[in-house]
Amino acid sequence: AGTLNGAKYLGMEGDIGSLETGKLADLVIIDGDLLSNFLQSDRVTHVMQNGRLYESASMNEIGRTPKARKPFFFEGQNNTGMQVDTDAEGNGDGDGHGH
Repeated sequence: AGTLNGAKYLGMEGDIGSLETGKLADLVIIDGDLLSNFLQSDRVTHVMQNGRLYESASMNEIGRTPKARKPFFFEGQNNTGMQVDTDAEGNGDGDGHGH
């Protein structure tokens, strides 16, 4: 009820504030019963943001318009990982300790 009241206050109850067909929604889908065991809150299977559904394991968009996510900056191209400079002083010795 608090979510719908907030949406009404903002004049946005037609778009947000309750789970209804055609409205935008942000929600988390959990494989567990949080009422009986709150520690199951780490079992997130899906996330919906602005009405778009994402699979947690891959973070790919699924549902009406499936789309694979692009690599994060730290994953590098082709999932090769980000190059890490372990030379703290930048002198090329690469010991990672700045010595």
